[in-house]
Amino acid sequence: MDKPIIYQLLPRLWGNTCAGSVKRGSVEDNGTGKFSGIDGPALDYFKWLGCTHLWLTGIIRHSTKCASMGCTPSNPQFVKGEAGSPYAITDYYDVNPYLADDPDRRMEEFEALVRRIHGAGLKVLVDFVPNHVARDYREQSGSANQLGRNDSTDVHWSQDNDFFYYPGQALALPNTEQFKEECQALTDADFSREYRILPAWLVEKCSSMAASSTREEYLGSLSEYMPLMSPYREYPAKATGNSYTPSPGENDWYETVKINYCDTHSPTWDKMLSVVEFWIGKGVDGFRCDMVELVPSQFMQWLISEVKGRHPEVTFIAEVYKKDLYRKYIREVGFDYLYDKSGLYDTLRTIVEANADSYGMPIELWQSARGITRNWQFLGDMQPYMLNFLENHDEQRFASDFFGKSAMNSIAPLTVSLYLNRAPFMIYAGEEMGERGMDEEGFSGRDGRTSIFDWWSVRSLADLRKIIDNRLYLEDGPWPEELSGYEPFFRRFSSMVRFAATDEAVRKGMTYDLCYCNINSDGFDIDRHFAFLRDHEDETMLFVANFSEKTARMSLKIPPHAFEWLELAPTQTVNPDSPVTVTVPPMDGVAIKLS
Repeated sequence: MDKPIIYQLLPRLWGNTCAGSVKRGSVEDNGTGKFSGIDGPALDYFKWLGCTHLWLTGIIRHSTKCASMGCTPSNPQFVKGEAGSPYAITDYYDVNPYLADDPDRRMEEFEALVRRIHGAGLKVLVDFVPNHVARDYREQSGSANQLGRNDSTDVHWSQDNDFFYYPGQALALPNTEQFKEECQALTDADFSREYRILPAWLVEKCSSMAASSTREEYLGSLSEYMPLMSPYREYPAKATGNSYTPSPGENDWYETVKINYCDTHSPTWDKMLSVVEFWIGKGVDGFRCDMVELVPSQFMQWLISEVKGRHPEVTFIAEVYKKDLYRKYIREVGFDYLYDKSGLYDTLRTIVEANADSYGMPIELWQSARGITRNWQFLGDMQPYMLNFLENHDEQRFASDFFGKSAMNSIAPLTVSLYLNRAPFMIYAGEEMGERGMDEEGFSGRDGRTSIFDWWSVRSLADLRKIIDNRLYLEDGPWPEELSGYEPFFRRFSSMVRFAATDEAVRKGMTYDLCYCNINSDGFDIDRHFAFLRDHEDETMLFVANFSEKTARMSLKIPPHAFEWLELAPTQTVNPDSPVTVTVPPMDGVAIKLS
């Protein structure tokens, strides 16, 4: 596969068309998507868009405050948001019941989804979260080999333990006092305050009970819910996912506990291999591996080697942030692809933030488009192993007030991220609609991200569903008025992705950076423009990105070395003596076929 195109979606959000979501609402208030929402029309759309893989985020069962739809609520004191974090896994061998139309048949429904995706010619990626699990991890099967079941809790560390312990110390969660205050307010039937930790459904239910019963009756009814109103007790405390402490802070991953691997083979290694093998057995084609820098590289190297020895076609993608470790994780550990968040993404984001509202003001060198050249030169032969993106669930939406301000401003960085090399490209659900992430869903607040912690219906995804169901993306005519605002950006974004998925020069070709030889070219600004060639066999493409707020009119030289490097034959119109005249609108990009 020359250039994978990965589409990331949370099934919880994807098929949810519930109208009028409520801040910190329950699943009954705000609804949820289902496995069945990833249906034939949706898969036809993904295929049309040029996608090769679907990354299904939030599939594996995680902690939640939900007490319906087959879910067992965790203690709300350590659950982030009403729905809960997809990365606080409570059972590696189960899927979330709320994603199934029939919770009792949830695994069957997931397996049917995998078959549908494969039937559409696409591959399935899910998360492998090797560093941590939820504080109340419990396998539904009750396996004797369950993580932590046979741990010795009277020592901090043992090679045979799955977790780290703090003997003699109880867990101290950062929100204990706030939780106690909410529990007391609920006992006092004080519904005037804002509840942030207790489940929304419980507060709603108590409000209804208090309005229709005496004080004594209310307190008697409340006793049924006391397990959810008691501070979480963990003794001895376990180390939290991102910090070795029995007292995690409010910005720590306090909803999770860290897994103990050791630097040499231990029983934990075999347990985690069994998890990966389980999902491969369900038809999963690959794994996006969460926070692998927090896990011993020896373990990941062993795991990948074991899996690929049995299933060579399985793909492993690593979430890695330290650029100086990129080569190690590709060449030694064996990952197929790495996030290039700290490389190309951060570079493009810096350039966009410096230029989108610059109004011609000078910019610093670190904000310059020269950084794109520095980044690919640093990567060298690692470029094809990077996963490029402008959005994912961790980052702020491009069109948010915190980043690019407007979806149309993404065309310039998209021209680079999508076309610069053969690296795979990732789309985050709703990106093609210019989703802004400016809702205030609950736990996260209005932060420019689409919440992964809350029940929510994303308006742009609900509208995308209308476009898909009516197959408007296939029609040339104007869209209905209610959807017309999306059309210009959707058409531009989707056409660029489809071109990347099908054009031979982009999928397979070599790259030649033209910036160094055009520093003094008419109209070319080395700090705000970026130009490059892609070439494969008989096709040569010129791509130019304009990161400024002004239309750029430039004459670009193609040096003799480019013809030698790409083995191009000069023509009457394309040769070292004939500059190519290019006009690029503000914050935009162009693609020109030269041969």
